[in-house]
Amino acid sequence: MVPANVATPDNGALMLGRDSGPHAREDRLLRPNAIAIGQGAETRATQAGTSVRDDAAMDEASHTRSLPSPAQAQVARDALRQALAGLRPRMTMERDGLVLIALEPVTAGAPGTPDVMTPYLLFEQAAAAGAVEVSEIGSGSVPSVAATTKDKPVVIFAGDTITGGKQNRFINITVWLSAGKATALPVTCLEHGRWDPGLAARFGAGRKADYALRSMVNSQVSEQRRRVHEFAAAGAPAVHAFAADQGEVWAEIGRREARAGRRSGTSALHELWAAEEHDARPLAGAFPCPTGAFGLAVGVGGRLVALELFDHPATLAASWTRLVESAVSAHLDHRRAVAARMAPPDAHHYPDPGALGRMVGRAVAALDGAPVGPSVGEGLDVRLSAAKIAGSALVRDGHLVHAELFRVTA
Repeated sequence: MVPANVATPDNGALMLGRDSGPHAREDRLLRPNAIAIGQGAETRATQAGTSVRDDAAMDEASHTRSLPSPAQAQVARDALRQALAGLRPRMTMERDGLVLIALEPVTAGAPGTPDVMTPYLLFEQAAAAGAVEVSEIGSGSVPSVAATTKDKPVVIFAGDTITGGKQNRFINITVWLSAGKATALPVTCLEHGRWDPGLAARFGAGRKADYALRSMVNSQVSEQRRRVHEFAAAGAPAVHAFAADQGEVWAEIGRREARAGRRSGTSALHELWAAEEHDARPLAGAFPCPTGAFGLAVGVGGRLVALELFDHPATLAASWTRLVESAVSAHLDHRRAVAARMAPPDAHHYPDPGALGRMVGRAVAALDGAPVGPSVGEGLDVRLSAAKIAGSALVRDGHLVHAELFRVTA
């Protein structure tokens, strides 16, 4: 196995620089009524492994959660601001044009508390241990599924996928699942051609979706949240919804199949990911996880395209393989787009030296007045949207749990 080319911060890592571009962005507007039934509600589990999933009760709860107070919203923004301002590159790695930058806190204790282990299980760990069960709600609803925890909280991250049920799904936002509760998760279908009522209604943990698809879904959800906040400011009830544009996601899967020159019988994106494993495995294995890092920035096609932060180095370490897999898939799809002349050839392998600083600076600037609302499960959802930047974060009890940022084009 050939390792990635590695550069430490002292010998060529990306330098922090700050400026912002003038370009505005316009996303496709989502209809405010394109809301998944049951998203965001919780019901108390009756005993280990079982729960009460009453669709009507979930529906009612999904429309009655109030927005946080201005002070609570500011605490959430400040938690993300502190995490972003307190990061620096620890190690820069490159292989075949894919660049990964491991990020570390400038000072100990930021953004989380590294000396204290996280009080939750990661979803893939919990699923393997039987500590969480994800299933269809009733006879099935494309944009929502139910997650039932046992005696420990579970965190499932935006961009995680679940396989099985009636269709494979994408998790739209990061969710802190309380212990002993059933929670309706907002999801997006990744398998247009399958809805078989005869199959089992339960799901297993799938791989992490690639960063390009995650960026698309994040922007779609953020646009809906923006409109919800506008309606709430005008006196309308604060609808609790985190839906993506399902039709556009299906169309994107079709475009990817066309670029790859292969079709799935059920238009399943997971089958396309499986087909690229021969090319992806040696590339993914070239990027080791640096000790002490709590975040990751990703460069594809000579541009910095994503940045992800966690509350604890142990969380990043446990998620590292999945995150690298996400980056590799985005990189391989970009190469296919270049080969098909749908994207320009890469001018260079590395993003320019100021790219990381610009992304962080734009995100910090976008926090001023950023929409903050109740998340699904516990905590507050923070949304960022400005020129060349989009993203979101989950903040619980004043501490950052997870943040994802994406470079967007006009």
